[in-house]
Amino acid sequence: MLFKFLQETYSKNISKFLEMIFLTLMLLSLPSFEAPKNIFLILFLTTTFYREWSQKKKKSWEFWDWIFLSYILSSFLSAIFAGISTGEEWGGFRSILIWTGFAWLLSRSKYNPQEISWIIWIAILGTLPPLIWALIEYMVIHTKSALELHSVGHVNHSAIYLGIVLGAALSVSLSNWKTNGIFKKLFSLSLPIFFFIAIIIGQSRGVFGVSLIRLSLIILLIPNSKKIKLMAFGIFGIILALMPIMDAGIIQKQIANQNLNDVLSDRERVWNVSKETTNVYPIFGIGNGNWGHITLNDLKKSRESRNLSFDEKIYGIEHRHSHSIYLTALIERGIVGFICLILLMASWLLLLIRTYANFKKITQGACLWGCSLSAWIVTFGVGVVNTTFHHEHAILALLFLGLHLSFVNLISTKKLKVLTNHT
Repeated sequence: MLFKFLQETYSKNISKFLEMIFLTLMLLSLPSFEAPKNIFLILFLTTTFYREWSQKKKKSWEFWDWIFLSYILSSFLSAIFAGISTGEEWGGFRSILIWTGFAWLLSRSKYNPQEISWIIWIAILGTLPPLIWALIEYMVIHTKSALELHSVGHVNHSAIYLGIVLGAALSVSLSNWKTNGIFKKLFSLSLPIFFFIAIIIGQSRGVFGVSLIRLSLIILLIPNSKKIKLMAFGIFGIILALMPIMDAGIIQKQIANQNLNDVLSDRERVWNVSKETTNVYPIFGIGNGNWGHITLNDLKKSRESRNLSFDEKIYGIEHRHSHSIYLTALIERGIVGFICLILLMASWLLLLIRTYANFKKITQGACLWGCSLSAWIVTFGVGVVNTTFHHEHAILALLFLGLHLSFVNLISTKKLKVLTNHT
């Protein structure tokens, strides 16, 4: 199927052929295999950059080019002027450069609706094998103490990844509902149900809570009849109703934390570290990835320099990261990096608002818009209490942002009516 699809589409464009091959393989290995995903990502970036650079007619510089550039530059400046210089700040910069460059190159492409559908399906289906294996490890053979996708790692990061995929799967199901046959309808609807149950099993309260908001918005905003919308709400409502009956672990976790008066799972102490360190390195921060090198002595000096008392018990320095995308930006990249993050977040939200009217008229457009919305809500909603925009789930989120911008390029160069009739 893959060979036939690519052969028919790219028989006269070897560069685009390789680009799609590398992107497909990268997405398949993203949640599963550490080395292959990095290799295929670099190969994709290389071929895409070559295609962009070799085009005779260069695409003009636009608003989003400045957004991506500013985000990369803020990370670069934090590496140069790192408040804590360990060398790791350059590794952090390299990661941000790769993730952001990935979205940047995607945004300047013009993928057609068939290509976009293919990429979205690969991103969703590529999550199934590592998720099934993670469930077996956690619930059957008990070699893991939590639900973790093999190459994504920590339970919270795995939940963030699943949260984005959940929204994408629901968007695919609902946007294609009118045209799908009964088998495709059942299969496509089973995917978001499976991912939602997996999130409940994974016990990430932040992702679960944000998932309820995201699912509601996708159901309401993707064009469908009231009957279909009610059906979708009913299905997820039944799952929610069964949670107390099944004594779901996520409920037990919440009750246990409440009894211990620790609803935020010690995050207050972690946030205290970030807020105190920001007073010392406010402009460019301590450098990307240097949170783990903060010491109690650094915090003590900061407090004493302002004639304030110091109590080491209120600082959770052992956690080694901020547990918040916003505090991560503020402490590691300073005020400059924080402003660039907020600018990216606000621009993405504005993009979702401005493109909704046109995208909802096209099947692939409605699907892609829902995927982009899912990535935005998880990244910046869950990001309040977890470090989102990090490694695998950053790449996944930026995939949907890049495709969203690519589709904007497509419909700006073609008549909307032609695309609507085609889909």
